[in-house]
Amino acid sequence: MKNKKIVLSIAAGILIACAVIAWLMLGGEKPVTVKVGDGVSAQINSSLKNSILNREKDGKKLWEFTVEEVVNDRQKNVAYLKGIKGKVYRNDGSYLDITAEKGYAEINKNDFSLEGSVKAVLNTGGELYADKVTWNQNKELITGEGHVKMLKDAWTATADKAITTSAFKSVKLKGNAKVVKGGE
Repeated sequence: MKNKKIVLSIAAGILIACAVIAWLMLGGEKPVTVKVGDGVSAQINSSLKNSILNREKDGKKLWEFTVEEVVNDRQKNVAYLKGIKGKVYRNDGSYLDITAEKGYAEINKNDFSLEGSVKAVLNTGGELYADKVTWNQNKELITGEGHVKMLKDAWTATADKAITTSAFKSVKLKGNAKVVKGGE
C-alpha cells in the first residue's frame, strides 16, 4: 500500500511536468513571418533599458551617460536616448554633469544632442540650462537653444541661443540676449 502511493505520486508528478512542458511548447502562437520585398520592408532596432553609454578616444574617456532607455537605429546610425544623466570630460580634467529628458548620439561620432530640461553643471563653477544642447567634441563647443540661461561667477546670461566653450569662458548670445552681473 505504501509503495502504491509513492508510485502514484511519482506518476502524477510526471504527468503534471509533461502537461507544463506541452503547454510551454505548444501553447503559444507561431510568430508571423513577413516576406520582405514586394513593397514590404522591415527594420529591426535594438532597445536597451538602464544602460551606460560612453565614448573614448586614445584610451581617454570623452563622455559617459546613464540612460533609462537607448534605441539603436541601425539604418540611420543613431542611438536615441531617454532619461539621460552623465558626465562630459574636458581635456583639463574638469567635467560637466549633464541631465536631460531625451537626446541622440551618432554612433560613429563623439558628438551628441540633448533635449528637454537640459542642465549642465561644470564642476569648477558654472551652469547652463536650455531646452536643447548640442555638443561638438572636436571644438569642445556647446550650443544651447531655447530659453538659455547661463550662470558663471557673478554673471547671469539669458538668450534664445548661446554658443560657449565647455569651460564657459567665452559665450556668444543671440536673440533676446541679456547679461546681468550680481545674480538674478
